[in-house]
Amino acid sequence: MPKKLLLSVCASALLFNGVAKADEIFTTVFNVFESKKSETILVLSAADGRVYKTFKSEENLKRMKSLVGQIVRLDYTVVQGDEARINAIRPAVPGEVDPKVVDLNHFRYNELRLVAPTDFQSMEEVENIFDNFLNDGDKGRSECFKRAHIWSYDMWSKLNVTSEKIFIFWTKRFSLLEDYEWWFHVAPMVKVNGTEYVLDSTFFKKPVTVETWRNYFMKSDKITCPIVDKYQDYESHQWNRLCYLMKVPMHYFRPYDIEDRDKKGIERNHWVLDELQDARRSFWGWDKKYEGLDSGKPTKKH
Repeated sequence: MPKKLLLSVCASALLFNGVAKADEIFTTVFNVFESKKSETILVLSAADGRVYKTFKSEENLKRMKSLVGQIVRLDYTVVQGDEARINAIRPAVPGEVDPKVVDLNHFRYNELRLVAPTDFQSMEEVENIFDNFLNDGDKGRSECFKRAHIWSYDMWSKLNVTSEKIFIFWTKRFSLLEDYEWWFHVAPMVKVNGTEYVLDSTFFKKPVTVETWRNYFMKSDKITCPIVDKYQDYESHQWNRLCYLMKVPMHYFRPYDIEDRDKKGIERNHWVLDELQDARRSFWGWDKKYEGLDSGKPTKKH
């Protein structure tokens, strides 16, 4: 890193020193662009769906854009609520990241299975699952896609419920207007007599319709978020709308899995143990209750 740039990054970080503790993450840089609301550059993280921010300059923008698509180590500090400020960022060096974490599609079944979502006959059944089965997990150490993955897996493995997932993707247009802290959110979804209900106990106290779920995040019932089938429909239309919705099978973990499906033909029809163990750590008492996901393999305790 150039000396001038390093000093500027450090100075930016020091402004917020003492407000919150620093942390780090290995992630792939999904996208980079300049904010129109503040003097910051927005760095979209693929690993956790977060938008990380750094100071705006032509030199810094060029460097951040050079990292798009690369796996990086990102050191940051959370300030002013959820705002994550970049302290340092660099490409990961060989051997620093487990290849299984880098490539989440490290195995596939030879024969794809078509899985139809469960259609319940009464709201009472779904409300019972929501009240007694789902829990909010430990939000201090989790992201939405990890909670959604475990909720989906537990419903499938313990209750024989096949769910879908619904993603809301905010566009570049929305991010520039709102300076929002995240670029997607996801939750499980099931049907009741053909009507889709989202199970998102982080933000709701009961199952809600897709429309109610969307309106909550957009803070309006006037904003439409078109439902798209392909990742490219969202990626290639960043200025047409503020948001898009996408429904996928329960096995899809991150947006990159959807992108791989639509661009590389890599279907997801199975659970990946490493992902489940990673996601399980988002929940209270995971090390006591879910040792190795009952696989016989011990998990490391943090």
